[in-house]
Formats: sequence, structure tokens, C-alpha cells
Amino acid sequence: MIGKALKPRFGWLTDLTAGALVKDIIAGLILAILLVPQAMAYAQLAGLPPQTGLFAALLPPVIYALFGTSNFVSMGPVALVSLVVAEAAGNAPVPPETAAAVIAVEAGVALALLGALGLGRLVNFISEPVLLGFTAAAAFLIAASQLPTLIGVEAPRAGDLPTALEGLWNGIGGFSGATTAIGLASLVLLLFVNRYAAAILWKLGLHPPIRQAVAKSLPFVVIVLAALAVSQIAAPVATVAAVERGLPSPPWPLGGPSLWLSLLPSALAVAVIVFVTATAVAKSLAGKDRSALDTSREAVALGLGNIAAVATGGYAVGASLSRSALVEDSGGRSPLASIVASLVVLAVLLFLAPYLAFLPETALAALVISAVFGLIKIGAIREIFAHDRIEGAIVAIAFLATLIFGVRLGLAVGAGAGLAHFLWFSSLPRVTRVGSDDGGTSFRSVDRDAVTIDTLPVLIVRIDRSIYFGNAAFCEDEIFARLAQHDGVTCLVIDMRAVNGVDASGAGMLRRLTERLHEMDIAVHFAEAHEPVKRALTSLDANICCFHRTIQLAMEQCGAPVDETIAPT
Repeated sequence: MIGKALKPRFGWLTDLTAGALVKDIIAGLILAILLVPQAMAYAQLAGLPPQTGLFAALLPPVIYALFGTSNFVSMGPVALVSLVVAEAAGNAPVPPETAAAVIAVEAGVALALLGALGLGRLVNFISEPVLLGFTAAAAFLIAASQLPTLIGVEAPRAGDLPTALEGLWNGIGGFSGATTAIGLASLVLLLFVNRYAAAILWKLGLHPPIRQAVAKSLPFVVIVLAALAVSQIAAPVATVAAVERGLPSPPWPLGGPSLWLSLLPSALAVAVIVFVTATAVAKSLAGKDRSALDTSREAVALGLGNIAAVATGGYAVGASLSRSALVEDSGGRSPLASIVASLVVLAVLLFLAPYLAFLPETALAALVISAVFGLIKIGAIREIFAHDRIEGAIVAIAFLATLIFGVRLGLAVGAGAGLAHFLWFSSLPRVTRVGSDDGGTSFRSVDRDAVTIDTLPVLIVRIDRSIYFGNAAFCEDEIFARLAQHDGVTCLVIDMRAVNGVDASGAGMLRRLTERLHEMDIAVHFAEAHEPVKRALTSLDANICCFHRTIQLAMEQCGAPVDETIAPT
């Protein structure tokens, strides 16, 4: 497993054909149109110079192409990671670029180790309700963090909503009318093209991949129009800092041990966010090309990609769902499309860098705000509330905790609530009496299905979950509670079909149970136990209990054949 995760994959290179190569180049060019403004906008969100986002988009796609699983994933700056970096780097005692680089390296090492050790499956411990609540709240935080830039207000960066709104309120008197007008106009246009451009272009007769190319280029057109508007007015509007032509260099040195330790919690939060969101992106695209998702390989690719981002002067990166979906929609067939987009970014840095200084910061803030609406999944949240109120409460807990305490603590609180719910749910397994209403052909819960039975002195109970240290005592208590409800029980049949595992504590409980019942002259028979469960219970005394393939055989062993004890209703 370890060797496999660290072994580069070149299969997609051998599968390239001339036709696929042309499609990848076209998809890469389309991707670059969206990647360039997004990378700059997300770097601005992170509190870094906009060109830092371009630097971060150079090497990570190449690394992902070598180690990742999906042919479509676009790796580069993303909003959620940028928000965490902004919160941590803004409070660090070093330049933001240095703090951001340390976070990227630490997160990259953590992810690479996670994948190399084959622990990628740990992503499953962050539940869907936690992610829905967290990302929805993060969308509000991202929008709130960009409002000062949108209206030209100087406000300190804040990691939570109350502080962000307080800073905005304190600086609202110094807002710029010209900046606000250009920012709001850009936001309205961006929201319009995001919502209606594809449908309008379809009605005009444009079809894929031309339709995607035009639709995804419109946000860049809006940014350019905003720059032209700024050049035509006399009022001052803040623009991107000048970018020098040439290749970037990393911000060496990266501080001492105290800095690395202080930024480690933020780096681990970045690692979790990158891993969870990137895995979700890869899962959503897996199957489009019939690829199999390997979470350990994904972790290695993401980790090495983050380390590589620092080597080119960038910061922490992740997988973008919108850009990844664009690669697939544009006809991309392999990771070459993302590499082509990186080459376009490199060309921009080498030849067009001075022109980036004309882009207004307010328009980039509008681009970020327009993009975060996709993080709020109202339909999925409604489904969670309809499915289970407790899981709906977890969505609310993650949402409110993230708004109040910031992304790092919010994610921790949400994950803690999700794990607490899992532990509580698994610690209370359903232990029910079962019977049959069809003469023993099938056995169902008496409580749930109103099955009329008369099996006594044989009592049949079913345990509906694996038995482990957290629920073993509860199972024991529930079994004795069922026995106490009936007089004259001489034989207990335990239906084990729903028990998929038994740990040492569970085995110890069943051993004590059989011994106590033996002293009470009640025979114990286990029915329909899976083979791994039977192996886990070899410590049970075979002289006082036994295993049977079916409930019917267990009842016959008890001296009560099914057809004599169960009367159909």
C-alpha cells in the first residue's frame, strides 16, 4: 500500500492519442481563462499579493498528474483554504508570505504522510452534515472578508463573522463611492453570467466545448471591463500591486521552530479541508472516465502538491470543484489539460505580468463573492434535516460554530459533534425480541412489525449492531431486561445476523452472559453468526452455549421446533 501510493502513475501518458491531445489542449486553454483571475482573487482573499495565487498554480497540477487518481481534478488556489491561511497568516509575527509558506509545507507533509501510511480512509470521519454546515458558514465568512475591499474600506482581517462585521462597521465611513460602484457592478454582472450565460449561449446556438469556453471567459471579461472603467474615471480605485516579469522565488528562510509550532494547528486544519474537499471533488468526477478513487494516493498527491507550491513562491492549494468540472465539460481526457493551464499561467507571468497591475482589487473581491454561493447547498441541507433531526442539528452546530469562532475552531467543533453523534448512536444498539408470522420462513422484530408469536419457553432476541466496548454493557442490560419480561424461559436464542464484529470487550460480555444464564439454567444458542464473529467468540465455553446456522436449527436444538411454537396470524 505504501509503495503504491508513492509510485507515480504514467498510464494516462501512454493512453494519449492525437485526438485526445488536441482536446486536452483546448480544455487547458479554457481552464486557464478561469484559473488566472480566480488564482489572483483567492490570493487576495488569503491576504497575499495576487501574483502569489499565480505562483501557486504552476507546479501543483504537474505533481497531481503524477500521483493523483482523477484525470479531471484542477489543483490550485481555492477559497476555503485561502480563508484559513488569511486567518492564520494575518496574526503571525512574520510577513504573510512566510507564514503562508510554512502552513503549506506543514499541511503538505501531513497529507503526504497520511497517504504514504495508507490512512486515506480517515476522510470518512468527517460527516456530510459537518461539511455542509462548515462550508455554508465559510461562504458567509469569505463574503464578509471581501466586503471591505469591495467598497474600498480599510478594515483588519477577521477570522469570525462578529469581528468581521465590527471592522466593516467601524470603517464604513471611509468607503469609496467609485470603488463601491465598480465593485457592485462587477458583482451583479458576475452573478448574472454565472446564472444565465450558459443557457443564453445555448439558445444562441453555441454548443460544447465552445459554449464552455465563452461562458467561462465572461468572468475574465468582466474583470477587464472593470479595469477599463477604472482607467476612465478620475477617482482613485485600488488596483493590484505591480508584478514583475519572471519566475518567482520562495520566501526563504521560513522562520524558526516556534513559528512552525504556532502555525501547526492552522496547517492541520488546512490539511483536513484540502483532503476532504479534494476527495469529494475526485469522487464526484470518478466514473466519468471509469477511474477508481484511491484516497491514499490522493493524499500523497495533495501533500506533495502543497510542498511544490511553496517551491515556486505560492501558498497552500486544494482541488477546485468548479475548475475540475470545467475540465471534464470542456472535453479534457487527462491531467494534461491542467498542465496546459499551468503553462498558460507561466506565460502570463513571463510576458503579461505588468498588465496585471491594471486589475482593480474590488473586481477581484466581487469574483470571490460571486464564487462562494456554490458552497451553500440549500437542497442538501434540507435533505439532511428531513432525514434526521439530530444530523440536522449537527449541520446547525457546525454552521454557527464556524461563524462565531472561525474556520479552524468551527471545523473542530463540527467534527466533534459528528463524532459524538456517531459514538452515541453506536453505543445504543437496538436489542429486540423477534418472531415470525409466516411459520418460521422469516423472523422480524415483534415491536416494529406487530408479529404475534408464542415461542416460550424459547426467547429469541436480535442485536442490531456490532458489539464493542462502547455498547457491550448496554447489550447485556437489554438482554436481561427482555428475559425479565417473561417467566419460565429455558432457552435464549440470540440472532447475530446484524452483528458484523465483536471486540474483546464484546466477547467478554458474551462470555459473562452465557455463564450467568447457565447458572440460571437457561441455555444460550447463537444463530446466524458470521464466520469472523464466530472466530472472535472462540473463548466462549462450548459446553454451555453453541452456534447454529439458522434460527430454526437453534430452536430445534432447544427442543421447540418452529412449526410447533409459532402460529401464523
